[in-house]
Amino acid sequence: MNLPKIHSISKKILVALLGAFLSIFLLFHASANLCILRNDGGEWYNAFCDFMGTNYVVKVFEIILLGALLLHIALTLWLAFTNKMARPKGYHKPQRTKTHTGSKLQVWTGILLLAGLLLHFTDFFFVKLGWIDGNLNFYQQARAKFQIPHIAIAYLVFFVIVWFHMRHGFAAIFQTLGLYNYKYGKAIEVIAILYATFICLMFASVVITTFLQAA
Repeated sequence: MNLPKIHSISKKILVALLGAFLSIFLLFHASANLCILRNDGGEWYNAFCDFMGTNYVVKVFEIILLGALLLHIALTLWLAFTNKMARPKGYHKPQRTKTHTGSKLQVWTGILLLAGLLLHFTDFFFVKLGWIDGNLNFYQQARAKFQIPHIAIAYLVFFVIVWFHMRHGFAAIFQTLGLYNYKYGKAIEVIAILYATFICLMFASVVITTFLQAA
């Protein structure tokens, strides 16, 4: 297979920059989801969804976001494939370098995230299946979705996978960009854990609270 010749370092840097962009977007997305928890009958959340669905600037940004996501996935898989092809038989002796477990599993958690994103992007099929009333507004549909036990559980599992992927990915961004060293390494690791935890707890709190309110 003849792959386009792009230096692996360039690919890693691009993956890191795209990962940083997506990590920032997740903070925005999680913050917006918290509107669901406001006791205003969904006024803020519906207004936000209407704006996101009708503003042309947002529509352009959505295309950029989707392109960034697909390119991040493609380059990550490309790097994994080329690295595997460069060392098809592996090492005769076990490696003694202390590679973080998250690094070894990053491709696999990424694949699981892709499967979860496909579920997330096809939420409208829940309406076709009759699980959610298509006449409900955005706020009502979101609450109805999270009140279905198996959907709520699926999202919580998804957020756990997001945590593992972000926890390593956040620190890996600094490593790839040459900003990770022995002086700041521990601090970056702690920030990575705190950031991933903060994002995932925001997402999970919406699902858990909504589900418990229906119980």
